[in-house]
Amino acid sequence: MLDHRTYCRSGLLFALTLAVVALPGSSGCRHHDKKLETKKPPAPGLAANHTIDSQVVRPTVTSLAATFDAAPPNPVAKKPLNALALSGGGQYAAFNAGLLLGWTASGKRPAFDAVTGVSSGALVGLYAFLGPKYDPRLQYFFTTLQDKDIFRYRPIYELVNNGALADPQRMKKLFETEISDCMLMDIREAHAEGRRFYVATMNLKTRRVCIWDVGAIASGGRPDAGELVRKIILAAASIPGLLPSVHFDYEVDGQRFKEEHVDGGAASQTFLRLGPGASRPDHDRPLWLKGSNLYAMAAGKLYPPLLKDDPGFIRRVTSTVSAALYALYRSELMGLYAFCAVSGMKFQMLAIPDDTEVPGNSMTFDPVAMKKLFALGYDMSKETIPWRLTPPGGEPGEEEPTRDATDLLPTPLKKK
Repeated sequence: MLDHRTYCRSGLLFALTLAVVALPGSSGCRHHDKKLETKKPPAPGLAANHTIDSQVVRPTVTSLAATFDAAPPNPVAKKPLNALALSGGGQYAAFNAGLLLGWTASGKRPAFDAVTGVSSGALVGLYAFLGPKYDPRLQYFFTTLQDKDIFRYRPIYELVNNGALADPQRMKKLFETEISDCMLMDIREAHAEGRRFYVATMNLKTRRVCIWDVGAIASGGRPDAGELVRKIILAAASIPGLLPSVHFDYEVDGQRFKEEHVDGGAASQTFLRLGPGASRPDHDRPLWLKGSNLYAMAAGKLYPPLLKDDPGFIRRVTSTVSAALYALYRSELMGLYAFCAVSGMKFQMLAIPDDTEVPGNSMTFDPVAMKKLFALGYDMSKETIPWRLTPPGGEPGEEEPTRDATDLLPTPLKKK
């Protein structure tokens, strides 16, 4: 029988998602037992005669309109905004947890008006959104939990029946307790204050990002609001191949359909969305968000580590996918930097320093490794955080080199 690390490697090859990871959570929402239709569904919120092919998603998070979604037409910003954007990274998110607690200890941590989270960033974001009151729980999750507390790996033959290597039941039970009525009350209170918490998942069929307004869902008066919030956090954690997709039932024109959602990290590594306190762009008023701050925290490094040996087939595949996800994150950071440049927000980001030794596998939750990452983040933020003010590629030595081949050995001549 394979051990859990072998399972993990098999799952990563199966899913091709080495660098996308998150912590879990939750039980599913209860819906009526009415039989689901099998015909091609319309997109949620559309009339039944508009198929999902004609409009598969709402505006994407990279569009300006989506960034200001839910804002009144022309509101006046009451104060500068503080937005926090958290990437995924599995156990590497312990670094971000340490950053937040060190920031609290410095006495300089602001209340965030908007928090966005992808993958493990969804879990860190939940605690960051609720403020220092939840720092002890954030520290607990990213310094003490082990694989056995989160996953139960199945025999590999169960891939046929379940489509996933791990059983999410331990995660569900964990979050049934963690996301309690008291936490939901705090989420509603923060939402009522005008602050927003957004989580990204990926619609498995459309392979597009879906953004969930967690505060609005918790505050909407649904009797299953708590279960739905837990379910969204679980979906944000569900890496294809490792964990089953999370199903959501919805209804359009009296017909019921089903969506499958998984970890959003394959489609987006980070994003920005602002709530109702954000003023919209105005051609007569440039730098309309001047005085506001964007804090982007990477649960990992900006560039993949050097492969120190000759990779075999599996490592070639997984490391290539990993490189693509690193590149996706850097590209999205460049987009955030550009948005900050035109809007007047101050761009500030932080990643694990390149010279820091980190565990090779973000998927294995090792308390020893996570405590080291947590301590690194805490020490970097307990006084003055060394925020980076430039986008990836903007620092000396980061530009991609141009080679003239003078260092290459001559090509051997072919024998006649």
